[in-house]
Amino acid sequence: MVLGIGEGKIELDLGSHDVASGGTLAGTLRLELKEPKKARELRVELIGEQWQTRAGKRRKVQVYKFKKSLGGAQTYEGGVYKFELKAPQKTELEKKVEGGIAGALVGAAKMLGMVSPVEWYVVGTLDLEMSLDITKKVQIGII
Repeated sequence: MVLGIGEGKIELDLGSHDVASGGTLAGTLRLELKEPKKARELRVELIGEQWQTRAGKRRKVQVYKFKKSLGGAQTYEGGVYKFELKAPQKTELEKKVEGGIAGALVGAAKMLGMVSPVEWYVVGTLDLEMSLDITKKVQIGII
């Protein structure tokens, strides 16, 4: 295959697509390969991204990243890998801002597009050597 396209796939099975702040998200990464592949790592990550505007330019910025390795450098043939990821805990300030006048101001800023909520994703990756990685990205909610 050319540059790793069509060499396999990853499926992420999550018990739920919503997890409480500070809670645990349990899931299964299912790796399917057409043939054994030498890779640097098999990992799953919890990523938070947010749209931010700076100097008149709007771009998506990664505001949180937690990586859990499911396997190191080796030849992978496929398989099923269980994992658990801990969601970040909201700070006391974030909890206070959600209510009251500050919460109303933040809500108004979000409606006007000045501040966007954090978008959360679970990403599974087989980090292949000299080829495109095999990845799967699933959006979740942290409530």
